[in-house]
Amino acid sequence: MRLEQNEAVAQLLRDAAQRFIIPRWRALAASEVQHKSGPLDLVTVADIETEAWLTEALTALLPGSLVLGEEAFSRNEVGVELLDGTAPVWIIDPIDGTRNFVEGQQDFCSMVALYENRQVQAGWIYLPIARRLYSAQRGGGAFLQ
Repeated sequence: MRLEQNEAVAQLLRDAAQRFIIPRWRALAASEVQHKSGPLDLVTVADIETEAWLTEALTALLPGSLVLGEEAFSRNEVGVELLDGTAPVWIIDPIDGTRNFVEGQQDFCSMVALYENRQVQAGWIYLPIARRLYSAQRGGGAFLQ
């Protein structure tokens, strides 16, 4: 992945947080929180909107790529068989630590990884409240921005 693409993904994570996550942090209505597989497995409207927006933006950034998102996976819309193909796959967890997000705590993040040639090639973790971004590239090091 080129430096410009690396920064583009980082900016997409920042933009998604500003559009969908930060406005709902400590401001979620009860109707905006649902249970997935059990009482501790939560999903919010912010998870769903963030994943949908990132799905569109990341596939536009890398034409021909596919997306394996946590929320789409939980709805059985996509499966891990995407990883067996030849297309690059973006793996998205729109809000990791959804319970913390729902409870108004700061310890949550958004995560994206790029999987290609049967290996993770790059990864990004963005902490919206701290405005801290971690990124790493296969053979290129890991960074805190």
